[in-house]
Amino acid sequence: MKPTTKTILISLVVLLLGINIATIATFRSHLKSEQQATLASDTEAISIPDQQIGRFFRDTLNLDINQQQKFRTYRRAYHQNANQIVNELNTIRAKMAMAMKSSQPDKQTLDSLAILLGEKHSELKKTTFAYYYQLQQELNPEQQKQLALIFESMLSSEQAIHPQNQNNRGLRNWQNRRNR
Repeated sequence: MKPTTKTILISLVVLLLGINIATIATFRSHLKSEQQATLASDTEAISIPDQQIGRFFRDTLNLDINQQQKFRTYRRAYHQNANQIVNELNTIRAKMAMAMKSSQPDKQTLDSLAILLGEKHSELKKTTFAYYYQLQQELNPEQQKQLALIFESMLSSEQAIHPQNQNNRGLRNWQNRRNR
């Protein structure tokens, strides 16, 4: 049977309609992804240095001398607390490793160590948040906005200022061991 002109035209209209729908769907998809990328770039992460965090805060937040001295005092106290907690976390981890080495690990001991590890981790996070809260209280509203952006960048990019050593060697070593 020979296709008629009408059948060919209807087929072409259906084909063109399908192409138009696909084009519109693709356009909307790209538009949506561009909008999401724009939102992400609006809250672009601030690069936090591994070392000299005091200078970074001073320069980024434009701190005056009084604020710098208070930040230094808070940072020293924070690091003393955080280092103590990190040492306790490491001790608990070592105990967990030793318990797991035995031929018959005691589940109750491991469970209690896991609970203790979680409590210490929570304590470290609370200490960190209290430290940044102290810093925020010393700032004017504009500086507070900037500190909030810094803090958001640290949380979103998982850039932690490791309390034991400010070059994040401990965090990187843990991540490398985990990825092996």
